[in-house]
Amino acid sequence: MPGPPPKPSKLVGLKGNPSNKKLAGSEPEPRRGAPRPPADLKGEALAEWGRIVPELDRLGLITVVDRAYLVAYCESWAIFDQSRSAMAEYGPLVAGRDGGLVKNPAAQVMRDAADMMLKFGSRFGLSPSDRTRLSVAPREDNGPDAQVLSLLS
Repeated sequence: MPGPPPKPSKLVGLKGNPSNKKLAGSEPEPRRGAPRPPADLKGEALAEWGRIVPELDRLGLITVVDRAYLVAYCESWAIFDQSRSAMAEYGPLVAGRDGGLVKNPAAQVMRDAADMMLKFGSRFGLSPSDRTRLSVAPREDNGPDAQVLSLLS
């Protein structure tokens, strides 16, 4: 079937439906919640998981089946961070085979990792421009402050 793949009804609802297209609305809805990181996720990739997953879960933007996308994003971040360190240590130019200066190969690795981060991160609204295309339903706060405020109002 030619053309772009159809957008899920929930995503159209979040982004808006200015053309008033009829939405299927019958897509499966995975259980909301944070998936567990894989046991072999280590180092900076695991640290990134710990930074983003709790917040994405709080916003209701992830489900238990989103693990592969999250792993791809976190691993891309770890590769980006490692190549960024190599660029900082060796600079943008390094000695080539013939002794002349050539572009540091870490620059391409960093660019490829950044592309992957943008690709997977956009699915979760991880950039400011991606967030402008999403809206989330307000969550009810049932903490002690909310209970006190409800008594005062």
